[in-house]
Amino acid sequence: MKDVLDFLCQAMADLIQDKSVKFVRNFFRVVNDYTTAEEKDIRRTRAWAFEGVDEE
Repeated sequence: MKDVLDFLCQAMADLIQDKSVKFVRNFFRVVNDYTTAEEKDIRRTRAWAFEGVDEE
């Protein structure tokens, strides 16, 4: 069972790798509850997380 879980986790990671925040939110149906200011702050303080990301 662990092998199946590992495989599925890796498949999902591969699917969302380098995808935009918008893509991942839409894919998992996650509602964005950040304000514009909060999102800008997150992007500024964690800029490394957005490097190499396909914007669309």
